[in-house]
Amino acid sequence: MYMKYEALIQQFANRNCIETVEVALWFNEPVRQIQSRISRWVQQDKLIQLRKGKYLLPEVYRKAPLSAYSISNKLYHPSYVSLESALDFYGMIPEAIYSIQGITTRQTKSWHTPLGLFSYQHIKQERFFGYEQVQFSNEVPFFCAAPEKALIDLFYFGKGEWNEARINEMRFQNIENINMKVFKKMGKKMNSKKVNAAIHVFSKIRNKL
Repeated sequence: MYMKYEALIQQFANRNCIETVEVALWFNEPVRQIQSRISRWVQQDKLIQLRKGKYLLPEVYRKAPLSAYSISNKLYHPSYVSLESALDFYGMIPEAIYSIQGITTRQTKSWHTPLGLFSYQHIKQERFFGYEQVQFSNEVPFFCAAPEKALIDLFYFGKGEWNEARINEMRFQNIENINMKVFKKMGKKMNSKKVNAAIHVFSKIRNKL
């Protein structure tokens, strides 16, 4: 069928992120033809471009709650939310984080979008673990690092040594909720001396609570 804008709204109003490929499949049209029409709709403000091939319907037509976390998963796949973004989600750091940080097995990338900055750090496949599907309030479910893995990713990607002073400077909150058995097991799986040294220091700090 020839794709009309009204049909696009009807089919994808419940989606946070619309992809060119899935639109072409649904309407059974050549991708190039779909791309031409989507480009015109972007120019007419009928679609919001997040990056090439990834789009968002204007608010007036969206039925699904807007979830930047869920969009992060869709914007660059495979990926999961982690680092300060995940720690903010779990209430473990005092400052609000206004960009979305993810971990991916693909190349390190970042995009400035109308929804803000989305950045992704590359990690090897064997270190791509420790995430689960979570949900915030009534938002769309998304893949996010477990609290323990979010900390480990932070230790892994943060440059330099994670000594006691540096960890204290982060002013971590609710660290009593960290499952230390899981934390240390994940640390061993990361196979990183830097991470395991940081976990050792973190454990000492937590034991003082």
